[in-house]
Amino acid sequence: MSLQAGSRASLNERIADELVRQRVEAVFTLMSEDTARLIVEIDRRGIPLYSTRHDSTAVGMADGYARTSGKVGVAVVGRGPGLTNAMNALVTAAKAGTGVVVLIGDTPIGIEDEARSRAARSERVGKHIDQDALLRAAGVAPVTFRSPATAVSDLAGCFDRAQRGGLVAVNLPTDLLEALTDPPGDLPPVGSAEPPAVPDSDAISLVADLIGESWAASRPVILAGYGAVTSGAGDDLRRLGQLTGSLMATTLMANSLFRSDEFDIGIVGTMSTPLGSELVSQADLVLAFGASLNPYTTYRGDLLRKARIVQFDSDPAAAGRYLPAELSVVGDARLAARALADELERRGHRGAGYRSAEIAKRIREFRLKDSVSDRSRPGRLDPRAVMIELDRVLPAERTLVIDGGHHFEFAVAHLAVPDPRAFILANEYFSVGCGLAAALGAAVARPDRLTVLEIGDGGMMMNLGDLDTAVRYRLPLVVVVTDDGGFGSEIHYLQVNGLPDDTARYVNPSFAAIAEGMGGTGVAVVSLDRLRELPAALEGLAGPLLLDCKVSSEVRAGWVDFLFTTGAAAAQKG
Repeated sequence: MSLQAGSRASLNERIADELVRQRVEAVFTLMSEDTARLIVEIDRRGIPLYSTRHDSTAVGMADGYARTSGKVGVAVVGRGPGLTNAMNALVTAAKAGTGVVVLIGDTPIGIEDEARSRAARSERVGKHIDQDALLRAAGVAPVTFRSPATAVSDLAGCFDRAQRGGLVAVNLPTDLLEALTDPPGDLPPVGSAEPPAVPDSDAISLVADLIGESWAASRPVILAGYGAVTSGAGDDLRRLGQLTGSLMATTLMANSLFRSDEFDIGIVGTMSTPLGSELVSQADLVLAFGASLNPYTTYRGDLLRKARIVQFDSDPAAAGRYLPAELSVVGDARLAARALADELERRGHRGAGYRSAEIAKRIREFRLKDSVSDRSRPGRLDPRAVMIELDRVLPAERTLVIDGGHHFEFAVAHLAVPDPRAFILANEYFSVGCGLAAALGAAVARPDRLTVLEIGDGGMMMNLGDLDTAVRYRLPLVVVVTDDGGFGSEIHYLQVNGLPDDTARYVNPSFAAIAEGMGGTGVAVVSLDRLRELPAALEGLAGPLLLDCKVSSEVRAGWVDFLFTTGAAAAQKG
């Protein structure tokens, strides 16, 4: 139900109409009295609503939806406690640069009743907080609507910003929402974001000069980050790889961009395979597209120590942020890769580089699982063995969402995904417990793919209520609880530092029984044989299937040494 042209209406109605105009296909919310009328108007217009059990889940679902679909995610949460409840998910999405618009109720600003506004803002009890200050402190630039006359065009601008990449948090004072407004004037066309930045031709020519020098590019590597994913640069980078003889690699967030390529060495950094680390550490030239080259990707620079670095990024401030770059090119990753390939073809360049029959054979024959020595014991499985078996029995066409925690490395290493949009590691804020919400949003975005969530017992205990959301909306979701009986990261941190770890261990309830009690399906997994029964259980799945996997805490992830061991050694020396 949209409004009649020319009629006056509340801003609640105008915002709902603008969501229709923006072609929003899902809204995620936990209703509050300050957003209730807006939610009703959204529902009246037929936009699918997904009501959660926690405000953080609403924002996290919008995040997961946006990452998986490539569309703007929309969440609506209440003021005060609604916002503070949502902060972990909100900061995670903001740090990830996800295109999400979060509409937040706010205290009245006194459009017609200044006394009401002053009273609301001066109460020592109640929902008022300085939401602008809270959001700014969390690194999120807030937008607060202050004029009913411009609010709809302001909202259109927020969608434009989100489409370019980045979370937009919008504070909506309740008296503004209730105000009657005239129809908005001319609004910008939907999807009219700025065109991608075109790289400078002189800068491209300099890079081509460097590649043309045999001494500089005998072992080149193309490294694609999330910016390459969002720009759609995959095919152009493959073409560039063929011209330069480059090995193809990605950051963690561009996982599987080159999966079918003969010279794909996978993720670079703390999640590298032994073969990948060996080959990239011998590179003499790294062409980085849409990759920040942060310490996790470069292993604090050690992996790229022998390489000249050329960095391509649409953000002018990205070059040299973590590592010095010999050359930098400002521009869209796809356009930059295409321009460089065109220039090399114009020059007749085609280098053998790193692409030999021997290297291809090593890549083709390498299997990470072959290096795993199963350390399962009665009642406690090796988490790597669990992931290897899940990779075998789960459908290959799947969306994988991983929660933060010690366990995440095992899932990244052993659970394959078909493409980068099928992979979410909801860990940008290093906050455990954000994974379930992202998985629920991903399941809404891609109902054609089975969504698989891998989460630790600590993160699962924070989110149990929203298993009900998967039940109510009949979302097919496999939840793999990697239960090591405590907070694994802290267990290993304490061990590395020579401290007792008993305070980080917990006796957990049966997650399988909890799932059953909430209307889902639960399976206790204490042997790999139970996982081999999984394909039959997936037939006709309409809701959550939880696998309660009891795993050993004795298997330590490699990232523990990267983050914790150096600090422990320094402390001991000090």
